[in-house]
Amino acid sequence: MKQLSIIKTQFIWFLISGLIIAIGCFAMINNISKKGVAFDLGIDFTGGTSLLLSIESVETQFKETGKLSSALRSEINTKIRETLGKHGILHIQQTTVEKHLFAIKTYLVSQQSLNRPLDDLKKEIGSFKVLETDFIGPTIGYELKQQSIWIIIVAIVILLIYITFRFEFYAALAAIIALLHDALITLGLTAVLGLEVNTAFIAALLTILGYSINDTIVIFDRIRENVANVKGNFSDIVDLSINQTIVRSINTSATTVVVLLAIYIFGGASLSDFALVLLIGIISGTYSSIFIASPILNAFKKLS
Repeated sequence: MKQLSIIKTQFIWFLISGLIIAIGCFAMINNISKKGVAFDLGIDFTGGTSLLLSIESVETQFKETGKLSSALRSEINTKIRETLGKHGILHIQQTTVEKHLFAIKTYLVSQQSLNRPLDDLKKEIGSFKVLETDFIGPTIGYELKQQSIWIIIVAIVILLIYITFRFEFYAALAAIIALLHDALITLGLTAVLGLEVNTAFIAALLTILGYSINDTIVIFDRIRENVANVKGNFSDIVDLSINQTIVRSINTSATTVVVLLAIYIFGGASLSDFALVLLIGIISGTYSSIFIASPILNAFKKLS
């Protein structure tokens, strides 16, 4: 197998990452200018009400055919948005279908304020049952948002300390920069695709960071071994170490990606966004471990 020269071509890899991050930043800025926020925040963070509806006409079709026609699904979604919109409920974050069930999330913070809109909705789409009602107050939403930020910060600090003790400070710094790279790409593409940022998203982001750091540590560990056993300059040793571990990294990620694709395609609406965020992050994490973290470590070594 031909040896890849990652260090000599590092500017190409940095440019690719820079372009993707720039696109994501533009999307976030565009969202701020249009919506006032960079992301579509879930009611976990903003506060609001979540309803799960079982609609009689939809349930009948589902029982008879085992599926829901796209025409009826589109019609129901449109009527839900139009009917609630007439009552000033414009911030419907999500109207999705899970088999024959419709989930609606709004920024309204009380069941009472939904009573009249739901009565009118029955006139438009027929009889339905409200199976679940979840309420999150704005104070709880704010606290969840603050806690999520602190969880990410604490996780990064712990990783910085751990890698410093296991390797050295420059290795820890390079690994954290690679993690920030993964976070920026994931956040940027989340803004581009209009995915909802909620507590499940934070869980996915933390999973991505853990997965990415694992790949990076494997490569750094091989670099340390080769520094002790192989003669040559540090750049060549970094290239050698990456080539020795690249197949392992790609194979591990490929198996994970296959599973996530299956979840994204067949897992239903409740899991699709979560799986998509993980897909973006796992691919980005593998890329950064190979093409970002090690070249940055090499650059730090040259500067020192």
